[in-house]
Amino acid sequence: MAYPKIVLLTDFSHLSKVAMEYAIRMGGPVKAEFTILNVTRFDGVPKANLRTRQIEKALITISEEEGAKLIAELKEKVKGDYKIEFKSIKSHTVAEMVKRYTARHKVNVVAMGSRNASVLKKVRLGGTTVSVIDDSHVPVLAIPEFARFRNFERIVYASDLKDTQKELNIVIEFAKIYGSHVHMVHVVNAMDKKVEHAKQAVEEMIRKSGYGKIDFRVMLDDNIPHAIDSFIKETKADLLTTFTHKLSLEEKLFAKSVTRTLAYLGNIPLLAIKRK
Repeated sequence: MAYPKIVLLTDFSHLSKVAMEYAIRMGGPVKAEFTILNVTRFDGVPKANLRTRQIEKALITISEEEGAKLIAELKEKVKGDYKIEFKSIKSHTVAEMVKRYTARHKVNVVAMGSRNASVLKKVRLGGTTVSVIDDSHVPVLAIPEFARFRNFERIVYASDLKDTQKELNIVIEFAKIYGSHVHMVHVVNAMDKKVEHAKQAVEEMIRKSGYGKIDFRVMLDDNIPHAIDSFIKETKADLLTTFTHKLSLEEKLFAKSVTRTLAYLGNIPLLAIKRK
């Protein structure tokens, strides 16, 4: 039997350690195998009068030594017979590294820390977390600094009602692992016959799924991220799940992606799954 493979991203910061510990505890029920990835950057390394290869080798050696310490620290904190390894990879950006690595290896989830950012950074720079979510074809679990894994008792599934059946099947299969109750929500700015018809169709899908721990609500609000955030607090959810698409240039420049905005709220972990 092939066990799920989870990639853990680290820069050796406290935030990344919180995320790794969370992901390892989360992966316990499915006997996941873990690979810790660290980017080794060489940007800015002076090439004149220096042997670049020796510098690169030294930086990788330091990274691997820190990686060995990190694994020992994690195994001390999270007991269990799980497989975990460390790799230092040369890359210009974290998103580039993740995209290349997941394309070459069978990876089920990429887990990483997520921190709130200022409005200016959200609009102009994006941030590492959203860059990884944008570029990754593998589901990304963004874990905020104060998250501690206990169980996914309640999952909020924010849906735009596109490709609903396929997405609902994925969410239910994930929920079954943890025995989670799924709170599915769709936000609109006005109710009409089209929305009412869609609501009835979703309720029929839920009935036919046979999964008893799921409910569906349509919310009226002009601000989708705000409505979802309020719903998360109301349901006391442990995880938010969204499905993403490849962003257009306009969406990137003007921060129009709902998932991007939700990634910065940072109240609970966000599982972002790319549509195929």
